[in-house]
Amino acid sequence: MPIPSFPPHVFPLHARHGSYSPRYGWLLKTYLALKEDPHLFTSADAVVRLGVGKSMVASMRFWSAAFRLSDEVRHRPGAARDVIPTDRARWLLEDDGADPYLESDGSLWLLHWWLLSPSCMVPAWYYTFCMSPWTRLERERLLHGVRGAAVSSGWRPTSDGMIQRDIDCMLRMYTPVHPGREPQAVVENIFDRPFSTLGLMSPDLEGTVQLSRQAGNRAPAAVLTYACLAYAARYQPDRPGQMALSRLLHDDAGPGRVMRVESRALRRALETMARTHRALDIVEDGSGQEMLTFSTPPLALAWEVLDGLYGDVRQRLGVRPEREEEAGPTETQP
Repeated sequence: MPIPSFPPHVFPLHARHGSYSPRYGWLLKTYLALKEDPHLFTSADAVVRLGVGKSMVASMRFWSAAFRLSDEVRHRPGAARDVIPTDRARWLLEDDGADPYLESDGSLWLLHWWLLSPSCMVPAWYYTFCMSPWTRLERERLLHGVRGAAVSSGWRPTSDGMIQRDIDCMLRMYTPVHPGREPQAVVENIFDRPFSTLGLMSPDLEGTVQLSRQAGNRAPAAVLTYACLAYAARYQPDRPGQMALSRLLHDDAGPGRVMRVESRALRRALETMARTHRALDIVEDGSGQEMLTFSTPPLALAWEVLDGLYGDVRQRLGVRPEREEEAGPTETQP
């Protein structure tokens, strides 16, 4: 059976991370350095200023772009790109921002959602969470799936080794230990794998990795509601409307699959936020199908819900990340 193609908002990029998954402190360090100098990544002393190895500098640049915390702008043909922080980055990582040190698991859930949202720069991640029917993540099966989706999309051929590097990096990013090996030192887990705390993947006794069906049940209600409304906004960003809970749960790129959340937990999160946001409700339509309804444009409401969780950062800092989310990135391929 042919493997479906990637959607247009997934970019044909492989192994730009240099085999490094995002580490604690990297996103904040990159943000602070870019605030000072948009030419950071073309400067000769970037290694010294960031305090990491040369290959890690390229990885930090990639992950900042992949989470949409930086945009890349070329002012004239042939010129080097300026790398500038987005309002999303300011909202999250400023000193008085939402969570500059990523101390809350809710912030990691948010970054995970952003990583898989348009424009997505990690096709192996997208395939695993949004397209693959498997929860037992075998490397060869994932390789076959990602390669098949790339072929179906008409992408330029890439080597199996490049795709395998993506798969290995993804598994390392979300698992607390190397599959099939002894647990790593606690200190390494803390600094090397912040996303492992989400419980999205776990190694089994046979050395393979299991993808959770319900890890997202523990995500904050505001983050899950934000994801639902942001997803609805992809289809109707500028007007009130509704979306079936079944779509939010089962669409390939919907919150149910990306966040690995079950029906009851998602409904509970939405009901919780509906009690404090009058523009939000859950109703049944004429056929008995449950619908999430929003009486204001969903993207604006999504950021109202999310910002409330972190103490109204937008007003405090004077930033409007929702405008960037609606417009999309300026240039996203480092």
